[in-house]
Amino acid sequence: MCDPRENGGLETDGCVDYSQIKNRMESFLGSTLAQQVPPERLARAGFYFTGSEDRVQCFSCRQVVDNWHNGDTPVQRHKEVSPTCKFLTCCHRNGSNPSYGSIYDEVAEDTQYRLSTGEVVDQTTYPKIPHMKSEQARLLTFSAWPSDAPVRPRSLAQAGFYHLGQSDLVQCFCCGGKLSQWDDGDDPWDEHGAHWPNCFFVLGHDVGNVPLLDSEDEPMEEDSSSRSASGAGNTETFEGRLRSFAAVQHPVSHERLARAGLYSTGNGDEVLCFRCGGGLKGWEPQEDPWEEHAKHYPGCSFLQEEKGSEFINSIQLRRPQHISDDSSSQTENSAIEKDEDPMEKLRKLQREKQCKICMDRDIGVVFLPCAHLATCQQCSVALHKCPICCEVIAQKIKTYIA
Repeated sequence: MCDPRENGGLETDGCVDYSQIKNRMESFLGSTLAQQVPPERLARAGFYFTGSEDRVQCFSCRQVVDNWHNGDTPVQRHKEVSPTCKFLTCCHRNGSNPSYGSIYDEVAEDTQYRLSTGEVVDQTTYPKIPHMKSEQARLLTFSAWPSDAPVRPRSLAQAGFYHLGQSDLVQCFCCGGKLSQWDDGDDPWDEHGAHWPNCFFVLGHDVGNVPLLDSEDEPMEEDSSSRSASGAGNTETFEGRLRSFAAVQHPVSHERLARAGLYSTGNGDEVLCFRCGGGLKGWEPQEDPWEEHAKHYPGCSFLQEEKGSEFINSIQLRRPQHISDDSSSQTENSAIEKDEDPMEKLRKLQREKQCKICMDRDIGVVFLPCAHLATCQQCSVALHKCPICCEVIAQKIKTYIA
């Protein structure tokens, strides 16, 4: 879901807020333009009437468009003059609007707009092709995959695709999206996200995907696209998660990590939760996996099932003790600060600033209304729910840490 009002530079003329579709539609009342192009189509494309001839303006990018004719598609014309408009990126990012000469599907456009703005909720049952939720089942469909195709079947299966048996045409088991005509350098995950950004599998939702075991087929590639399916095999089981630590030296007990739903990615001491996908690294020997899981990812359903809300709330309510006016408290706190290793303080600060998704870049986006500062700007793009509390994101605010 995306709130069109969150975009930067969304100005309004006078006291009228044209970020509201109702106000945009009302601007066309009595205009001759409404007789050529339906006002609801223009409004859905982000346009409002300027009052001059047939000139309309986007409330977000401020681009002006005129010279309208019967049969024009407002969203398409908007994309032609302002392809980087933030409103279009938010509400019409799937590129579902046909080009000139194609059949215009107003129902599809209206549905996409309502879904993007949260006016309606997608109640489709996912995955759409449940018998392909197993990566092994998807991989078996590539028996007739073209030998000269530039993309490997394993990479496609990991990204949720299975082969339809026609040339290089594949389909996602979750959203049902189809892709073909693969080129050298194409990354299945990137292409999946670019064409079907709202796919629940791409967004990391639990849609029942069953990763391929390490012993099956070819070895797993160690890259970002395979990170979510670690060499641990079936990470949904305690034994599978424990096996992921077989060749890893970790400062915390492997058994405690596995019981807390965490498995090794094979990259240093980095671990991921098999259920929520939350990542943690930079561990200290004394740290408790359950507490760290609850501290950083309280919305995890596995955590809720195993430890309960009372435990999670107790962890979330812990706050650093502030120095009081009492002299004894000041002495005690200053003594603690002196005893703490400066390098340890630096490591803690670095961990607090790390994006909770990629565990690499610094955090830089605040999610509203929950106000969690959890991810970098790049990782926030594909998120619809906060990775910390799982609350639906209504607005994303870019911030800077001094």
